Amino acid sequence: MELKTGNLSKNLIMNSLLKRFRQSIALHLLTTIFGFYFLVAVVVTVVQLYKEYEDTKINFYKEIQTLPATFNRGIIDSVWTYNNELLQSILLGMYNLPIIVGIKVESLDHKMDLQIGTVLNEKDEITYYDSSGRVTEQKEFGFGTDTLFKHEFPLQYQGTSFDHKIPLGQVTLYSNNQLVFDRVKYGFILILINSIIKTIALWFIIFYFIKKYLGQPLKEFTTKIREQDVQSPQAIDLNLHWTDTNELLILKDSYNHMIQRLNEHKLLSITDKLTGLFNRLKLDESLNNEFNRSNRFKRSFGIIIIDIDYFKRVNDTYGHQVGDQVLIQFAKILKENIRKVDILGRWGGEEFMIICPETNFQGTIKLAQSLRKIISKYDFPNIGNFSASFGVSIYNNDENIDKVIARADNALYKAKENGRNRVEGKQ
Repeated sequence: MELKTGNLSKNLIMNSLLKRFRQSIALHLLTTIFGFYFLVAVVVTVVQLYKEYEDTKINFYKEIQTLPATFNRGIIDSVWTYNNELLQSILLGMYNLPIIVGIKVESLDHKMDLQIGTVLNEKDEITYYDSSGRVTEQKEFGFGTDTLFKHEFPLQYQGTSFDHKIPLGQVTLYSNNQLVFDRVKYGFILILINSIIKTIALWFIIFYFIKKYLGQPLKEFTTKIREQDVQSPQAIDLNLHWTDTNELLILKDSYNHMIQRLNEHKLLSITDKLTGLFNRLKLDESLNNEFNRSNRFKRSFGIIIIDIDYFKRVNDTYGHQVGDQVLIQFAKILKENIRKVDILGRWGGEEFMIICPETNFQGTIKLAQSLRKIISKYDFPNIGNFSASFGVSIYNNDENIDKVIARADNALYKAKENGRNRVEGKQ
C-alpha cells in the first residue's frame, strides 16, 4: 500500500511538472533558445577551431620559409667546401627549432647528402634519421606525426670567380601536424572554457528574465532601437513564434514600416534621380567626412571631376532624351570601373565627381586615365564614340576642402583648353 502511494505521488509530481512546462511560455522559449544556442555554439566552436588550426599551419609554413635567409649561406659554404662537420652542426641547429621535425640535404654529386629527423624518402615514405644521419627507429608517436608538410629551397653558390650562380642541390625542411596541434591546443582549451562559461551564463540570464518578467522581447526591442545607426536605421526582428499576433509583433511591424519609409525617403534625398548615383548633397557630405577622417589620421585622398566633352552638341543634335540615356550609361561605366572604396556622384549637369579615399596623387591620376580610356573606346547607342575630360587634385593636410575642389576644377578647365579627352592634375 505504501509503495503504491509513493508511486502515485511521484506520478502526480511528474504530471504537475509536465503541465507547468507545457503551459509555460518562458520554459518553452528557454528550451528552444538554449537548444539552438547550444547547436550554434558547437558549430561555431568547431569552425573556430578548424580556422585556428589552418591559420596556425599557415603561420608554421611562413616561419619555415624564413629559415633559408638565416641558414642558407652556411649550408651552401659547407656543401661547397665538403665540410661535413659544419653541415651537420648547422642542420642540428635547425632541427632543434620547435617548428622543424626533419631536414634533408641533397647535393647534386650526392657527396654531401644528409638527413636528420623525420623525412620522406624517394618513395614518399616516412623515414627516421638520428643526429648523425643514420637510419633509426621512430621516436615520436601521436596524432599528426605521420602527416608531414615540407618546404624546399635550392642551394646555389655564387663566388667572386663566377659570373653566375652554380647549383649545388636543394634543402627540404619538414614539419608535421603534431607540432601544429601542440600550438593550437592551448587555444582550444581557452575556446572550450570560454564556450562553457558563456553557455552557463546565458542559460541563467535568459531563464531569470523570461521566467520572472516575460519582458525579454520588449527589452530586446528597446535595446535594438537604441543600437540603431541614426544615419542608416535597419528593420529589426524579435523572433516571437508562440502566437500569430500580439502587441509586440504589431509594434515591431509598425516600427519596421516606419524605418523602411524613412530609409526610402533618405535614399531619395541623397540620390540623383536620373543616374541613380549620389547627388551633390551627398557628395558634399562625403567630402566633409573624408576631410575630417584624413585630418584625424593624417592621410591623403584624391578628387576627380569629370565633364563629358561637347555634351551640349548631343542634346542639340539628338535631343534631351538621348542625352539623358548618355548620362545614365556614362554613370554606369564609371560605377563599374572604380574601386569599391571610391565614392561616385553626379556633381551637376554633365559633371561627375569621384572621391578616392587614402589615395595619393599618382594613384588618382592612374584611375582617371583608366576611366578616360574606357570611355573613349565605348560605343554609345545612337551617337557612337565620344570622350570626357578629367581634372584631378589631392588633399594632403591643413588646407580648406574648397581649395582642393577648386584645383580639380582648374585642372578640368586646363584639360578642356588643351584639347579635351585628357587628364590634368594639380597637387
